[in-house]
Amino acid sequence: MIHPYPEGFSYPLPDSFTDPFRYSPHPLVTQAGALLMEKIRNSTALSAIFKEGKMLGVLAVAHGEDFKDIGYLIAFSGNAGNMSMIDGFVPPIYDLLTPDGYFKTKEAEISALNEDIAAAESSSDLALIRKKLADAEAGMISEVTQQKARMAILKAERDQIRSKATEESRNSELIRQSQHEKAELRRIKAYWEGTISGLKDRLGQHLEMISDMKRRRKEMSDALQEWIFRQYIVHNSLGESRSVFDIFGDSGLTPPGGTGECAAPKLLNYAFRNGLKPLAMGEFWYGESPCTAVRTEGHFYPSCTSKCGPLLTYMLQGVHLMKVENIHGNPDILHEDDDIIAAYKPSGMPSVPGLNCSQSLLEWLVAETGCNTVESVHRLDMDTSGIMIFAKSPAAGRHIRKQFEDHTVRKAYRALLSASGTKSMNIGENGTISIPLSPDYDERPRQKVDFKQGKEAVTGYRVDEIKEDGILVTFWPHTGRTHQLRVHAAHHLGLGHPIVGDLLYGGNSASRLCLHAYEITFIHPSGEQEVTLRHHPTF
Repeated sequence: MIHPYPEGFSYPLPDSFTDPFRYSPHPLVTQAGALLMEKIRNSTALSAIFKEGKMLGVLAVAHGEDFKDIGYLIAFSGNAGNMSMIDGFVPPIYDLLTPDGYFKTKEAEISALNEDIAAAESSSDLALIRKKLADAEAGMISEVTQQKARMAILKAERDQIRSKATEESRNSELIRQSQHEKAELRRIKAYWEGTISGLKDRLGQHLEMISDMKRRRKEMSDALQEWIFRQYIVHNSLGESRSVFDIFGDSGLTPPGGTGECAAPKLLNYAFRNGLKPLAMGEFWYGESPCTAVRTEGHFYPSCTSKCGPLLTYMLQGVHLMKVENIHGNPDILHEDDDIIAAYKPSGMPSVPGLNCSQSLLEWLVAETGCNTVESVHRLDMDTSGIMIFAKSPAAGRHIRKQFEDHTVRKAYRALLSASGTKSMNIGENGTISIPLSPDYDERPRQKVDFKQGKEAVTGYRVDEIKEDGILVTFWPHTGRTHQLRVHAAHHLGLGHPIVGDLLYGGNSASRLCLHAYEITFIHPSGEQEVTLRHHPTF
């Protein structure tokens, strides 16, 4: 399972291990990734298996006597080509595809129940009952409406006769006619209500049977899912082992489907079980880009948080993780008057106080100016640098916030995009990107392209310069969705070039995110004067 690096390849070993949720790939990892992609491209069988797209992983390891030998392991997420094991790739933590095994047997039972449910939902009996019920309800409405219309006409005729007749016998006859018509209406309603009630009972029995099957299916699926997670026993560097079910259960969580099938836990589990020393790890995409998530061939991405968060945290106990430097540069006050402060926020600094306990730009401003009434009126992503506006009074805050709410504030960003991408770009090229976005709940805080339920996201752009190390672009966001510019830059339906240093969306070739809010235009809260402020990026 251990693949050797090419003869003559050498690189200083890392002092600490990869933080799988925030990292720039070590050269040992990028080299192993390149070798794996070459291996796939040179194999007709592997090329066919991975063509449609798959997340792959590589783990550089030390092995042998005194861990003097260096090599790497390779893995794929989930199954590939309906296979859980492929020669040269580490095996799954637990192989669910064993023929006639417990999983396949129970899966077949659930599949058979699915077929029964589908057959019951599409049965001719159910369709006939629904048609008869619809016809009966329509028939009742029609006949009752007709009877009421007749009754209204006859009542009008009787009223006319009553106005002229004087005989008591004649009035008694008219009353009997009215009573007969009302009785006929009650008879019609009773007939149809009885018919409809009977059909609803038959429909209810059929639907209850389907509901029972669906309840049974859910119970079987839940039981099988729990069984799976109890079979997934993972190991850590301390020599301990626990099931996925218990690891998540410690935090009161239920493991999401697919937990334990990603490349990273497969690699680490194999290394710890076989006495190998992990050095560096990374996961990258190979094959065609999907329509929703931002995935580009050869680009590395952090591990997902919903499935791998608790799992990798347990597996990496006792391992010293390399931390990517957070704050790049120092904050600065660019403009201050009686109403506002314009400040430069460096990449990695939070805009406002958050969960990571790092000092925010807001806190820094309060300490720097001694003004305790400073308040934020908008935000920048933590990894984005550039201009931020703060209000010095509640009135000024309300004034500027309303401009943001009314979308009258104009903003421009500068970005350095990765030179490698899915599309060619030319100096002066410009246009508009319109791709709806929604949160990717499985991989927070990432966003995904969502044409069904996503919110409109529109960005104007212009290509300013093409350099060897990247492409300089200006962005004008027309909407303010989370990570809008980052997704529009990286996704193949957008520009197809991730922003350099964007660890979330595949632009991981720099220590920081090369996205800078360099210009903002708004109305000053002291009057109607339009103010434009600029701060140019250093990348």
